[in-house]
Amino acid sequence: MKKIIVLGGGGFIGGHLAKRLKNEGNFVRICDIKNHEYFAHEEICDEFIKGDLTDPVLVARVIDEGVDEVYQLAADMGGAGYIFTGENDANVMHNSALINLNVAKESVVKKVKKVFYSSSACMYPEYNQLDPSNPNCEVFGIHGLLACAPILVELRHAVLQLIEDGIGHL
Repeated sequence: MKKIIVLGGGGFIGGHLAKRLKNEGNFVRICDIKNHEYFAHEEICDEFIKGDLTDPVLVARVIDEGVDEVYQLAADMGGAGYIFTGENDANVMHNSALINLNVAKESVVKKVKKVFYSSSACMYPEYNQLDPSNPNCEVFGIHGLLACAPILVELRHAVLQLIEDGIGHL
């Protein structure tokens, strides 16, 4: 049985992912700032921690020793009325970046074997990506595109540390 963490499991995709992973016989822990709207916790996970993943202390508690897989679906996402007005852009970028940095760092510290990061459902079609002046490039989608950079930097540092320690080889 794998020990799996689903961050953002209170959302539509995260909740369904957690339910499937639990039904496959895994131990599933969810952490989200909100409860799932359609499922009871017992249906989709073995443990539910309600909390704000911008808090590194909480992330360290959620991603504890022995975690096999982390599915990072959490973001500062308050719905279209929150993310598309422009009024919350700074919060969306700041909070979502903190979540990703906290998760990447703690996954490295705890030597998680597999980390899955999924960006947003609010990504752009190809024709929109070709025009940087397009007004339909909301910050939430931009965050999804940029979020991989700090995660890759954190993981690169971990790989380089393993090589330096003589544990890994290129």
